[in-house]
Amino acid sequence: MKKYLRVQMPDGTMYDIPAEVIAEHRAGYFENNSAEKLTYHASSVKPRLYHAEKEFALNNDDILIEWAETKMEWKDIEPYAKKVKKEGGYEKEWRTAEKKVISC
Repeated sequence: MKKYLRVQMPDGTMYDIPAEVIAEHRAGYFENNSAEKLTYHASSVKPRLYHAEKEFALNNDDILIEWAETKMEWKDIEPYAKKVKKEGGYEKEWRTAEKKVISC
């Protein structure tokens, strides 16, 4: 089963972002900035470190959320974000939703 980070924007629009995108972003950061990589300079370290960091993030929801909030920008996420249709439509909100007539 795939994991997603569901985000509701201030305007109410909801998006699902694949957790794998966030985990890969985080793993790439640690892969490029790790003491392990700098110490060993071994090509075999790179795939193991990347995979370990990716799996760690995928198994820790709080880490995924924190990384997305503090280390990623919307431009990093936008290509992968899928707009989620609101379940059940707008039947309840319709009567109380703000309305105005505009001319274009």
